[in-house]
Amino acid sequence: MIISLYLHMNKFMKDNKTYQQISSLNPLFSVLIFLAVVIGIFFAAQFIYKILLWASPVLLLLTFIFDYRVPINFVKLLIAFTRQNLIAGIFFIVLSVIFFPVISLFLLFKAMFNKKVKKFTDQVKQENETYVPYEEVEDEPLITVPRKDTEKRYNYDKLFEDA
Repeated sequence: MIISLYLHMNKFMKDNKTYQQISSLNPLFSVLIFLAVVIGIFFAAQFIYKILLWASPVLLLLTFIFDYRVPINFVKLLIAFTRQNLIAGIFFIVLSVIFFPVISLFLLFKAMFNKKVKKFTDQVKQENETYVPYEEVEDEPLITVPRKDTEKRYNYDKLFEDA
C-alpha cells in the first residue's frame, strides 16, 4: 500500500511539473490571443464604420421618409444641450459629427420603430371604435348566494343596556 501511494505521488509530481512548464507559456500565449481578438474587433468595427459612412446619406434620407420628426427632434436635442451647458453641447455636437454614420443608423431604426408603433396604435384605435354586436342577457343570476341573516347580528346599543 505504501508503495502504491509512493507511485501515485511520484506520478502526480511528474504530471504537476509538466503542467507548470506548460503554464509558464500560458500568460504570453493568452496575451497574444487577447491582442489578436482586440485587433480583429478593431478592424471589424473599422470596416462596419466605413460601410456606414458610405450608406449614411441614404440612411438619413430613409429616416426623413419614414418619420421626418426623428432627425428634427435629434437636432432640437443637441440645441437644448447647447443651451443648457455650452461645453457639453459642443461636445455632443462634435461626437455627433464623428459618429454620424452610427447616429444615422440609430435614427433610421428609431423612425422605423415609431412608424410601427403608430401603425399599431392606429389599429388598436380602429378596433376600439368598431362596435361589437351584442345580445341581451336575462336578469336572473346564474348563481344564487344565500343572504346572511341580519337579525343574528348584535346591536351595538344593546350591549350597554344590561349594564
